Amino acid sequence: MRRLSSLSFLLGLLLFALLLRMVDLSATLNLLRSARLSWVALAFLFILPEVLIKGLRLISLALVFHSRLSFKNSVWIYLAGQPLGAVTPAKLGDIVRVLGIGRWGNLRPYSAFAVHVADKVYDLLALVLLAATGLITLIAQKEFKGPAVAALMGIGMGVLLMALFLNPQWMRSLLKPLLLFLAPKRLAEQLSAHGREFYKDLLSLFQPSRRLVLPFFLSLSAWLVVLVRTYFCSQAVGLPLSMVTIGLLLPIVIVIEFLPITILGFGTREAALFFLFASPQVSTAGLLSFSLMTVVAGPLLTSLAGIPCALKLGSTVGAKP
Repeated sequence: MRRLSSLSFLLGLLLFALLLRMVDLSATLNLLRSARLSWVALAFLFILPEVLIKGLRLISLALVFHSRLSFKNSVWIYLAGQPLGAVTPAKLGDIVRVLGIGRWGNLRPYSAFAVHVADKVYDLLALVLLAATGLITLIAQKEFKGPAVAALMGIGMGVLLMALFLNPQWMRSLLKPLLLFLAPKRLAEQLSAHGREFYKDLLSLFQPSRRLVLPFFLSLSAWLVVLVRTYFCSQAVGLPLSMVTIGLLLPIVIVIEFLPITILGFGTREAALFFLFASPQVSTAGLLSFSLMTVVAGPLLTSLAGIPCALKLGSTVGAKP
C-alpha cells in the first residue's frame, strides 16, 4: 500500500498533462509575458505576512508546553519544511518541521509532533470553514437565491466540524490510524511507542476551549492573506474575477489541491479552476496562467526561500547539543 501511495503523485501530473491539451498554450504564455508588474509585486509582497502569521501560530502552540521557541526560529521551521514538502507528498516536509520544533523549541519528539499536527489541523479547520461557506453559498444561490443564509450555513458547518474534532473519543478512534498512515516511518514508530503521551499532548492543544481562539484566528488570517494574494495574481493576468468570487470559490480549489496525488497541486488545482471558474468571460488559457502565477507567487518562492533554512536546521540537528 505504501509503495503504491508513493507513486500516487503521478495521477495529478497525468491529469495536468491531459488538461494542457484543452488549453491554448500560446495564449497562456502571452498572458504571463504581459502580466502587470504592479499586481505581481503586490502578490509577492503578500507572501511575507502569511509566513509571519504561520510562525506566530507555531509559537502559540509551542507555548502550551512552556517552550521558548523564538519568532525567528518558528519562521525558519515553517520555511524549512517547504522545499521537501513541495516535491514530495509532504511527509519529508513534516519530519523536517518536527525536528525543528523539537530542537529549537526544546520539546520531546512526541510533543513536537503534537505541535506540528495541531498546526496542520488548525490550518485545515480554517480552510474547511472557508470552503464550506463557499460551497453552501453556491448551492443555496442556485436553489434558494439566499447567499446570506448560505454563508451562515457554511459557518455553522465549520463550527460543527470543529466540535466533532474536539471530542476526545473521536480524536483517538479516527485520527490515530490516519496519522499512522500519513506520518513518515520514523514518526509513525515514535507515535506508536508514545501513543498515550502524544494524544494527551495533542488534546491539550485544543482544550480548554479558550486555547482555540488564538491559533484558529491566526489560521483564518493566514488564509485570508492567501485569498488576497490570489486576487492580486488574477488581476496580474487580467482575469475578470472579483475578490468575493475568489473568496468563495478558491478555498474549494485549495481543498481539492491538497489531495495527495500530485506535486505542488498540478492537475488537481487546474481541474478545479476550470470547473468552478471557466466561463465565456474567463478562458482556460487565462485560468492556466492564473494557476501558474499563484504557484510562483506562493509555494515556489517559499520553497526556494526555505532551502537555506532547511540546510541550517539540518546542520543544527546534526550537531551535538
